Amino acid sequence: MKVVIFALCLIVSLSGCVVGFGVASEPGPPEIEYWIKPDTSAEQRVQDSKECGGSPLGANFSRKQLEAEGQPGEHIFLGPLSRLHDKWERCMLSKGYRYTGQCLDNSVSRSSPACGAP
Repeated sequence: MKVVIFALCLIVSLSGCVVGFGVASEPGPPEIEYWIKPDTSAEQRVQDSKECGGSPLGANFSRKQLEAEGQPGEHIFLGPLSRLHDKWERCMLSKGYRYTGQCLDNSVSRSSPACGAP
């Protein structure tokens, strides 16, 4: 019995360390910082993001936007979020912005307009 209790305590304490490492990481810059356009001010970039349906931080959407984009029976944060994000990226690209973030070799990046998807 003592061995079982010791093992449980060890697992709990080690998992706490793992969680602690994840929490301690620094957040990255807002998404909008990865979109550049020559001779464009930060204020104009924020305005363009808003015109594209986003926020001053980039492709951030309100619950109201997500609900309006949703289809019957669809989870509010999966399909609608993906569609709104793609629309925002296409809009920013159409305004002459270029994405400078990282495009990985995975299905998410390959389906992203910012990384070259249609």
